[in-house]
Amino acid sequence: MKKLLLLLILFVSVSAFSQTINDYQYVIVPIKFDFLKEKDQFRLSTNTKIMLQKYGFTSFLSTDDIPTEIINNQCSYATAFIEENNNMFVTKIKIVLKDCKQKVLFETEFGTSRTKQLTTAYNEALRMAAKSFDTLNYKYNGTTITEIVSVVPIVTQLPISNDSVSNNQNKNSETFYFAQPTNYGFQVVDSEPKVIMKLYTTSQKNVFIGEKGKSNGVVLSKENQWFFEYYDNGKIVSEPINLKF
Repeated sequence: MKKLLLLLILFVSVSAFSQTINDYQYVIVPIKFDFLKEKDQFRLSTNTKIMLQKYGFTSFLSTDDIPTEIINNQCSYATAFIEENNNMFVTKIKIVLKDCKQKVLFETEFGTSRTKQLTTAYNEALRMAAKSFDTLNYKYNGTTITEIVSVVPIVTQLPISNDSVSNNQNKNSETFYFAQPTNYGFQVVDSEPKVIMKLYTTSQKNVFIGEKGKSNGVVLSKENQWFFEYYDNGKIVSEPINLKF
């Protein structure tokens, strides 16, 4: 059998993509955070938007009328997330700002509240968490981000058997997709970034209604793997998808 020669060449695209929060003027806040049951529950989304404006960001809710030039360039804005670590006595949350690759640009300390009334508790904790921005000294530096830095493997090989080609193509076919918040749930993008799928939220945290081209079904997590399940010619198809939130 002839030997397989693999030359893995890494190409990094020319890009203005940055990894510092001062390169981001815009922040989009999801209208519904994952741990909550309702849109803008406890006014947590609205108050996060207002808080970010206080510290100099131009912020939008995901349901706002966002300018086309911003929403069409997913890497031109950061996304705000709220993470919780509650127990029966304390409401405990922090604010996390991420880029389009889901890399953390900035996160606050946890803010806490022992108030029993949940609307008051969440917003007291939000205000406490936001104090971390006092030490950030954020100031937008005018950078324009237009493209994602990507690493692309290229495979060059000598003639080999068909079985070996098939096996190696499978090894190099793994692709990751990224879920970005929208007013209906998430849009799934590839590394271009191009929208390849839409996810609509349901009452279950790890279950979404999925829409991909002409296929409609559900996207759900099983054993730490995401699957898109739908019917094709009367048969159920369970398609694994490497999805990053």
